[in-house]
Amino acid sequence: MNKAAWLRIPAILGLICCLTGCWDRTEINDMAFILTTAVDLEKDGRIRFSVLVPLPGQMGGASGGGGGTSGEKSYYIDSETGATIREAQSKLQQRMSRRMFLAHRRTLLVGEELAKTGIRYIYDSTPRTPENRMTTYLIVTKGKAYELLQATPKFERFPAEAYRELVKSRTAITMNMKDIGVSLSAPGSDPVAPYMELKESQKSEKPSKEIEMAGYAMFKEDKMAGTLEGAAADGLAWLKNKTINTAISVKLAEDINVTTRVFDSQTNIKAKVAGGKPHFTIQVVCKSKILEVTKPFDLSQTENVVMVEQQISEHIKKAMQATIKEMQNNESDAAMLGGYLWRAYPAQWEQNFAKDWPAGLKDAQFQLHVSNALTEPGDIYNNVTQEEGSS
Repeated sequence: MNKAAWLRIPAILGLICCLTGCWDRTEINDMAFILTTAVDLEKDGRIRFSVLVPLPGQMGGASGGGGGTSGEKSYYIDSETGATIREAQSKLQQRMSRRMFLAHRRTLLVGEELAKTGIRYIYDSTPRTPENRMTTYLIVTKGKAYELLQATPKFERFPAEAYRELVKSRTAITMNMKDIGVSLSAPGSDPVAPYMELKESQKSEKPSKEIEMAGYAMFKEDKMAGTLEGAAADGLAWLKNKTINTAISVKLAEDINVTTRVFDSQTNIKAKVAGGKPHFTIQVVCKSKILEVTKPFDLSQTENVVMVEQQISEHIKKAMQATIKEMQNNESDAAMLGGYLWRAYPAQWEQNFAKDWPAGLKDAQFQLHVSNALTEPGDIYNNVTQEEGSS
């Protein structure tokens, strides 16, 4: 063997030592997978940090008769307080035998009182740990976030699953931490977040504490300024060009109620400046279908179809008006209308509007136009009790 070959041997041996790959391993049995966290503001100004952790030993196996837990919860809830979120988390870690692992966290609950003081610092603590994901859903809770962890939803094994599925459902505007963070930094916009509360189920032998999507929390910059509930919450979806799966009921006569669903919509917003004031023209074009009619109503007649279409259009228009009113009263641009003004008139925005926005919404003029087409009246699904030939 020549001299060059002998010189290669130490180099190869040295490289082999670098290929072990196990010096920093963490066994799965040494980790506590956090499904959701909750942060609250205590009366003394300290932060309460709470976690929900699944307990693998309590989940049951294939022979568990449907995965039951013999009456015991399959998860564990604990909390601690500190001057900051990280301090509270560190103190909580000191009494947990496994290392908290947040990469599988699905939701972050923020108590209403804490949200009113500001959520921007949450975006400081989250990205500093690589395992935290910005796809986590941030949810504001009515009352204490810790209390929402105590929910006992019947359809899900873990409350965290119920929070996530409600946010992802087609009945709500889906947004995660990344979306809210973009709204915080974008010109002429304020963030909104899902707003949830506990709701006790109807009285029964074993009533449960269910989770309900109450609406949306509005922010002025990073501080919660108010809520959008009911019609105002639906109106936000139209203003943000989101189609949500919600039922719309309209009254056609004293004894005739019709329930419809909008399954397709498109919102177009144009901004202009006239007389030194912002003007917004909002055009909604949508399609709807009939879900239920309380009494026989001939939808083969054009005038009847037009009547339903007009009622739905008026309902959507009033919902958007309710949203705009709440935005003006709370000085929160939840619909990101300022962004349209900034893109259309960047120079005027910086000079005349940016400093006082969203307070400037109170001086804005709005023109709302809704065009609805009843494309699925359901004529082939007449009431089965109706006699043939009758209408």
